[in-house]
Amino acid sequence: MTISDVNAAAGGLRGLLDVLWRIHARNETAVLGIVTATQGSTYQKPGALVLLDGKGLRHGVISGGCLEPALEDASREVHKSGRAAIVEFDTRSDEDLLFGSGIGCRGHVALLLLPLPPQAPLARALFAALDRGVGLHLSFALDAAAPGAGNAGFVGAASPEPAARWDSEGRASPTSPVTSLSITIPAPPRLLLFGAGPETAPLALIARRQGWFADLVEHRGRWAAFAKDAAIDRLIDQPPAVAAAALAGERYDAMLLMNHNYSLDRDWLRFCAAGEAGYIGLLGPAARRDALLGELDEAARARLASRLRAPVGLDLGGHGGEAVALAIAAQLQQHFCAPVRGGAAAAAADARA
Repeated sequence: MTISDVNAAAGGLRGLLDVLWRIHARNETAVLGIVTATQGSTYQKPGALVLLDGKGLRHGVISGGCLEPALEDASREVHKSGRAAIVEFDTRSDEDLLFGSGIGCRGHVALLLLPLPPQAPLARALFAALDRGVGLHLSFALDAAAPGAGNAGFVGAASPEPAARWDSEGRASPTSPVTSLSITIPAPPRLLLFGAGPETAPLALIARRQGWFADLVEHRGRWAAFAKDAAIDRLIDQPPAVAAAALAGERYDAMLLMNHNYSLDRDWLRFCAAGEAGYIGLLGPAARRDALLGELDEAARARLASRLRAPVGLDLGGHGGEAVALAIAAQLQQHFCAPVRGGAAAAAADARA
C-alpha cells in the first residue's frame, strides 16, 4: 500500500528527478548542473547537482543564493545553444568582495552544465538507478571539443558495458569519449520504520525533505492513525509474520524499531539482527534495550553490536514526537554522511555566514 496523499516535496536526488520528470512531461529540455571542482570555502562540493529549465533554477543550490543569478544566466545560454558548457565562479579576490557577489567566502566553484532533452540517455540512467535503488557512476569529458559528453554505469553492475552514453548535446552516442571527470551519485537512503507513534509523521517529513525513502510496518489500527497523511512511501499493514515475508529480499539502509510495544520490538530486533542494514535504531531507555538484548541469543547480539543505536537519536534535548524525530533524523544524517562530515560542516558554516 502506498500513501500518496502527501504534500511534502522531496529533496535530494529523488526530488531533482521528480522535477526533471515534470519538465520532460512538458516535452521541454532541462539543464543539469554538476559541481566538478572547488577550492577554498564553497557551499557545495564536487558531485553536487542542480536542475534548471529555460526559466531558471528548479532544484538545488550552489551557494546561499548569491551565485544563483549568474548560474541561471549561464544555464539559459546552454538551454538556447543545446550544448554543454563549463562555468566557473570565483569569489576569492578582493575585487569580488567589493564589486562582485560581496559574500567574502573566498572560494572557487566550477560546474558542468549539461542539456537534458526529453529521453536523454543520462536522464534515463538516473531514473533507472533510482528505480533499482542503486548508485550511478558518471564519467564526463571536460575538454573544449566535447564538454559534457560521457557515460554512466550502475554501481554493482556485473557488466562493464555502460548503461548509457551521450554527446555534448546530451543525446545518445554510440561511443564513449575520453573522460577526465568521474563522480558517483549514491542511491537515496531507504528507511524502514517498525511501528507508528507521535514521532512518525515528523520523521517521515524530514526523511522526504532529505530525499530519503521511508516505509512503515504497522498493522495496529490505533497506532496506524499516527501515520495518517504522513510522508510514508509504503505502508505494510500486515501482522509481523506476513510482513516479514513481504520484506524478504528488500534492501534498507536503516531500520528503526518504534513499536512502543516490548514483544514487537523484541521480535523485530531479532529480524533486524539477521539482516544487513548498517543502522538499527531502538526507541526507549537503556534499561529496556538491555532487557530486549537479554532475550536474544549470543549470535544475534553479536550481529547487532556495531549497528545498534539504542537509545536511538542524538541527545539534542526536548520532549515529544517532533523532538524525538529531529534527534533520530540528526543521527541518521550523521550516519549517512560520515565520510564527508567535515565538508558538510564547512558548507553549513558557509550557509550561516
